[in-house]
Amino acid sequence: MQAAACLVALAISQAPGWRRARIGSALAGTAALYSFFDIMGAVFPRTGLPISVVWSANLTIAAAHVTVWVWFSFSDDDGRWNSVPRALRWLSIGHVTATALLGVTGNAVDLSRIQRVQVPWLGVDFVQPSLMPLATLSAAISLIILIICFGEQVRQARRGVIGAKWNALGFAIFLSCAVEEILVASDALQFIYLAEVGYLGLVIPVIAQFVRRFIDDAHRLQDLTLALEAQVSVATGERDAAREALAAQERFAALGRMAEGVGHEINNPLQILTLSLDELRETPAVAGDAETAEMVEQASTASERIRLIVTGLRTYAIPGERVIERLGPEVLVRDAIEEARATMGPLPELHAILDNVPRVLVDRERMMQALGHAITNAVRAVSGLPEGRRRVEVRTRTTAGGDALIEVRDNGGGFPASILSRLGEPFVTTNDPGAGPGLGIFIIRGVVAAHGGMLELENARGGGATLQILLPPALRV
Repeated sequence: MQAAACLVALAISQAPGWRRARIGSALAGTAALYSFFDIMGAVFPRTGLPISVVWSANLTIAAAHVTVWVWFSFSDDDGRWNSVPRALRWLSIGHVTATALLGVTGNAVDLSRIQRVQVPWLGVDFVQPSLMPLATLSAAISLIILIICFGEQVRQARRGVIGAKWNALGFAIFLSCAVEEILVASDALQFIYLAEVGYLGLVIPVIAQFVRRFIDDAHRLQDLTLALEAQVSVATGERDAAREALAAQERFAALGRMAEGVGHEINNPLQILTLSLDELRETPAVAGDAETAEMVEQASTASERIRLIVTGLRTYAIPGERVIERLGPEVLVRDAIEEARATMGPLPELHAILDNVPRVLVDRERMMQALGHAITNAVRAVSGLPEGRRRVEVRTRTTAGGDALIEVRDNGGGFPASILSRLGEPFVTTNDPGAGPGLGIFIIRGVVAAHGGMLELENARGGGATLQILLPPALRV
């Protein structure tokens, strides 16, 4: 079991953040070697040579095992041997080396003083040799080093290091058993060896720490996995939204190019038609015939409607020269509201909630036109409600990403779900038939896109519709 624990700990130490498991592997490995030589001593005949080999080997392994406890007690969180104080490193290495030399040179075990140990009430009957003075000194040094490790665990416990209190208790149990084993080995006490029993008290807290660390890492891994899954889900949603936005931008860019071309082609014959109708209206034949004059007026009205549609289509592409100004969005909103009230009346339902936001670079005339369309659409959306319940809000604020946001919100019926995804396409409208050609949102999108911004349309949770215009701050343009 100890050998298996050694291999398992060695494998775990290869994982990131688990390099300290190498110490656990070394502890289990030296303990396994100690048990192996104990088994060898029990299997071989009780002659002088095997006993000498077993005891010399175990004395050296015990010194190596104590060195590992120095590594455990004094190393840093990463378990680096070089982080152990230099004096302790040299003491531990010198102790192991000297003990090994004692065994190799035959100065560890006194074969002339092999005695039989009997503890009748425990049913114990075994043969043990006596240690030579230098070997006894080596065992004493091992005990002193363990006492130093015990003191370090006590200090760590006082500093609040997790697990140090239980480590100190385990050292106390093991030291008691180690003293007993030294007394037995020195013929001062007739009893069984208890060091291996005490060793359990030493390793159980260490095993518990590794198990707890493993469980904590498993929980952290699960939390990270869930967080990563959530981030992937969000990123996937953002990617899909970006794809849809890019497709929409490409679609509307194509519509803009088509609108410019169609507007240009229609405008030329429309001008000829308008001039011809104006001349026809002034001819005596038309002026003297009421029915003919009415038909000419209807034709003029229809041509004016065509002109307005063409103007709206060409506005999407924003032809001609642009006068760019550095303005605060709240200035644009105030001007747009004043213009709407001058055109449509007092509009008590219209409210402005304006925060100071980053200035933007805009073509004032075009952006005012876009805001005018947005406000007009919102006012129309609440026109069917009782006067006291109508509300249109125009807000300005800064987004988390630092963009300037102009938001127009109403408490009307909201956008029909059937056409929400198509809003912004030409002639797609939520207005009643005859209320407009359906170019308002189309024009707003074209103006906003020309300024490097983004238009977002959605239904508010509490009812009504929200139109958001996001514009990059002047410093980013």
